[in-house]
Amino acid sequence: MQMREMRYARIEGTEVMVQVSSALEAKAAIKELKHKKKELQHVRKKLLKEQKGAKAELDRVARRHSAASRKGGLKGLVARVRHAVSSREPLRDLAVVEADLARTDDVLHNIDSCIIQIEGRLLK
Repeated sequence: MQMREMRYARIEGTEVMVQVSSALEAKAAIKELKHKKKELQHVRKKLLKEQKGAKAELDRVARRHSAASRKGGLKGLVARVRHAVSSREPLRDLAVVEADLARTDDVLHNIDSCIIQIEGRLLK
């Protein structure tokens, strides 16, 4: 997903940094951060859907595996081989999706903190 460039703020990893020199720039930076937060919330929503799909796929595989392992003889062997060789497009690994989700949550938290700090400085 292509993210919009920011003028006053910079995000490196999960760290959010803002560099402003006036109250007018601070207000613009707050608007910029709120916009970035909305973009990241859309990314988070997509990641939650991926996580849900990956969990469902893992459950489906576990159910198939347990059902196939209960079957004995040639019929069970054929079922296990068929499920092992079935050609499906692999989903992203659940651990990777959860790591991306955690990283997105950290960035969202840091954006909120940055907005609060800037607003606090504007009130002084």
